[in-house]
Amino acid sequence: MLTNILINLFERDMGKLEDEISAYETAEGIWRVPAGIKNSAGNLCLHLCGNLQHFVGAVLGHNGYVRNRELEFSAKDVPREELLQQIGITRRVLLTVIVGLTPEDLEKMYPEKVLSGEMSTGHFLVHLSTHLNYHLGQINYHRRLTQ
Repeated sequence: MLTNILINLFERDMGKLEDEISAYETAEGIWRVPAGIKNSAGNLCLHLCGNLQHFVGAVLGHNGYVRNRELEFSAKDVPREELLQQIGITRRVLLTVIVGLTPEDLEKMYPEKVLSGEMSTGHFLVHLSTHLNYHLGQINYHRRLTQ
């Protein structure tokens, strides 16, 4: 049951992330950082993809993904097509890994200590979904602010 909900939420919100990045009038706009804003939409997109590919793909799916969190926030002017490609890869990773999780897997403790300590895999996946939504809202605001 929870896996179906998670798949639905991640599919919906990764689709929204793709829509937001595609909706920028110019590729340069994705990378603007207006006064008072900490991160560009491009960096937030890279961060979301890196975060999900690490915590879902590498940790749960054992797919060998190696995260470079520093680069997620320091990279500049990555082409829009590359961002969209990363979103697509991340969507496939999420679907592949989550569809394979059993109710028992979701009850197990997440294999790494995260946030404030131990939590179940199901709990952490819900957290990852809310984290995606938090930054998705920031990207939507950034796009409307900079256009």
